[in-house]
Amino acid sequence: MFSQAIETFLAIIRSGSLSAAAEELSLTQTTVSKRIKALEEELGMQLIERGKGMRQVKLTPSGEEFATLAEQWSLISREAKILGSQGPRLSLTIGAVDSLNVFVLPRLYRALHAEHPSMKMEIRTLHSDEMYEKIEQRQLDLAFTLRERSLANVSAEVFFSSPMVVLSLDGKAARKGQTVRPQDLSADHELFVPWGRRFDAWHDQWWDPLTPSRIKLDSGHLILSMLHHPSQWAIVPLWLARAALDKGPYMIRELSAPPPPYICYRLTHKQPTTSTSRSIAIVDTLCRQIFGEQMAQPYLGDEPVAR
Repeated sequence: MFSQAIETFLAIIRSGSLSAAAEELSLTQTTVSKRIKALEEELGMQLIERGKGMRQVKLTPSGEEFATLAEQWSLISREAKILGSQGPRLSLTIGAVDSLNVFVLPRLYRALHAEHPSMKMEIRTLHSDEMYEKIEQRQLDLAFTLRERSLANVSAEVFFSSPMVVLSLDGKAARKGQTVRPQDLSADHELFVPWGRRFDAWHDQWWDPLTPSRIKLDSGHLILSMLHHPSQWAIVPLWLARAALDKGPYMIRELSAPPPPYICYRLTHKQPTTSTSRSIAIVDTLCRQIFGEQMAQPYLGDEPVAR
């Protein structure tokens, strides 16, 4: 009865009137009115404004707030019916930082969908720190982050690591790299991305963190659109630099005193559900197939690119 009342309430919102909702549900208007009255009594709140001459339904403030919960209830009810008729369906909610979702993980997502099209998959782009809480709260099943933290219910393992290099436009259209000293790079021309606490600490040893002219970006993939002059430079993971070589005349240079490597951590809950464990196991198998021994350099273009 409660589910029927919820669906009736949502039909009223969609159609705008009790009579239209009755027609949509193939019910009498009296039945619709009784269901809404029973729902209001069950909840202990008035959901719909009542008055003479009101042709269009107007929700009370309580009705407006309850509408969101009703939508969620309806969704859960449909999912439960699917579960009952089809059996358990695999699902996975994955979170990752922007640069990984743009350059590294799309191959995994495509393979996951191709081999397991029935799996319900949600992909979210988040900042590193917030993913730990979402894993602990089971709002994410699997996450890829750049920061290592310690939370009681979160398991963090190294997914891959990559050396950091200097990326710039190559004015001479040559793609062979060379070694450069950090002190020879002008902060005035840097595109700065804060890759993590260890990287930031290393960076502050070589350049004044208060330099006003530096361009600071919060997303690694913005670098390629911002590099427009050969004097500009950015420190990026090698996999991102190699991806750039496929897109334009860029140059990679190694640093004589490099920063700590870029490390990506794989996060899961320490006590995942049975279905989540099955989904994660599928992802792990695909990662080995796609990246294999090249996880240290996870960007795999069509052809190997020489530095």
